[in-house]
Amino acid sequence: MEEKSTYAQDIQRIQQIVELLGQKDCDIDNMLKLVNEATALIAKCQNKLISTGVQINEALAKLNAMKES
Repeated sequence: MEEKSTYAQDIQRIQQIVELLGQKDCDIDNMLKLVNEATALIAKCQNKLISTGVQINEALAKLNAMKES
């Protein structure tokens, strides 16, 4: 079973990958794996940000509705 990582852990891993890609001794086969991993993590983080934004907006809408009633 795959472990769930947090947003912060995913961002940290992306930063590690960027550092690895910047090294002179990063071979082409490993580079492709790292780029694919980073791309998947970036998409996951983007989805998390969108989801969180939607949840915040829903919570604020509920709060505003309670104020108005």
